[in-house]
Amino acid sequence: MSLLKKFCMAVFGFLVVISCLTTVAAVLGSFHFWLFLHLPAKPSLEKRQFFIPPKTGAWPVARLLESEGVIRDARTFYLLCWFENSLHRLQAGEYAFSTLYGPQQVLDQLVNGKVVIHTVTLPEGSTLWDVARILDQKDLASQDEIIRIAENAELARSLEINANGLEGYLFPDTYLFKKPVSSTYIATTMVKRFWQRLPAEWRQRGKELGLSLHQIVILASIIEKEAAVDSERPIISGVFYNRLKINMPLQSDPTAVYDIPGFSGPVTAAHLSRGSPYNTYRIKGLPPGPICSPGAKSIRAALYPDKVPFLYFVSNNDGTHHFSVTVEEHRNAVAHYYELKKKAAEATRNSPPELIDR
Repeated sequence: MSLLKKFCMAVFGFLVVISCLTTVAAVLGSFHFWLFLHLPAKPSLEKRQFFIPPKTGAWPVARLLESEGVIRDARTFYLLCWFENSLHRLQAGEYAFSTLYGPQQVLDQLVNGKVVIHTVTLPEGSTLWDVARILDQKDLASQDEIIRIAENAELARSLEINANGLEGYLFPDTYLFKKPVSSTYIATTMVKRFWQRLPAEWRQRGKELGLSLHQIVILASIIEKEAAVDSERPIISGVFYNRLKINMPLQSDPTAVYDIPGFSGPVTAAHLSRGSPYNTYRIKGLPPGPICSPGAKSIRAALYPDKVPFLYFVSNNDGTHHFSVTVEEHRNAVAHYYELKKKAAEATRNSPPELIDR
């Protein structure tokens, strides 16, 4: 056998070996990729929630997913992104993944931007401090930042609010937010909801009453804090209008404690005598601003008060009120209220311990 023939056979054998090795590697690589696509990161169900910053590239995202235990291998996931033409389509935001997701599910979620939606519900009667606390607890905005923005007179004017802040206009409703979200966007969204829920005829009605919209919101906020039963809102509104007509102080307990940080009842005689521009026991007319965010029912009550003869009302200790025309009748109702409170306190002290059914 000639030397050339031996050399050719050796080269051929080498190529055959290389081809076989390449084939085996391709098969093993394909099998690895197939396993990667069909196996979750972990065999047990766990939740992984984290934030992907804007302008994060596909490779850093893949490494983050691997470090968080969402995928098994960052390199293979990056290869999947390349195959799917998704290297530049991954969206930023806060995501929640299951460790049982396959890589394709993870990629689809990132490409489609299926981020975590945060639900925020503001109850009627929420003050600015309540709103700030709720948003802080939801980790959507810091409490101090929300208060700072809501007290920005320039922002208030830009949102067509004729006041020095947003108190009263952060409409109580349920909101959906995605991270990242700015505090200004949150506050603006709530004010826009206020305008959306304010029918045009309501704005005209305020003019008919000789009151500005801001004055209506102030009165509605007091009604919101006083009324627990919807049917009583227009009655309480009528009482306040009667007092305003005769220049009688509104004497609303919630106004006396509005500007006390972190206040939680009960309201005492000392609170009612404290010097505060909001204390309607000390001032006549409306306070300088709303004391909470009123709901639509209280705004409507402020615009359409019942025509009632009453000047006074006091709690029945069950959410309803006793309404009176004369001060003598009112004093009797107040005495009855305190008697009810006394009996309730005694019943609580003398009640037997609750039985536990074991």
